[in-house]
Amino acid sequence: MTEVAETVVPVESLLHPSLASADFYDAYAAPLQQASLTPTDIFLRVSRATPRWVARLMRLRNRLVRLIGLKDVGAMDDAGDKPARNYRVGDRLGIFNIYETTDRELVLGIDDRHLDVRVSVLTVPSERARSYVVSTVVHIHNRLGRLYMAPVGRIHPLVVRAMMARAAL
Repeated sequence: MTEVAETVVPVESLLHPSLASADFYDAYAAPLQQASLTPTDIFLRVSRATPRWVARLMRLRNRLVRLIGLKDVGAMDDAGDKPARNYRVGDRLGIFNIYETTDRELVLGIDDRHLDVRVSVLTVPSERARSYVVSTVVHIHNRLGRLYMAPVGRIHPLVVRAMMARAAL
């Protein structure tokens, strides 16, 4: 298992400017042994390493939110089988849409009437060892969004850490 550490949303991340108005944000870092991996490669590997308990939670989440008229976003590990290089801005990748991509960062998201979510996968070069950071930023629009984020905000760190720890990168 890979060691995952809580960190700050990196200043160089495309998400950093949105932190001042965010209702929720977090970031986690892990070492990156394979220097050739792009942010999209990393996301694909992390999402495909979804633990069973996370997959069950997502199925439960999707059933429950349909009862109150929210989107069934699908499964975390349903990232498709295209090579990473074939994904473009606007494509769906797992439960997210691709919003931006650079050589070092992939920004994904979901927009809904109750909240907007952005997730960044950023590679961080270093003199010692390369790493990657997964950051999440949420902007809540209404009471339903606050109600939704009350349990999700507590569970989210466990989910992200578990997925990153299982990914062999």
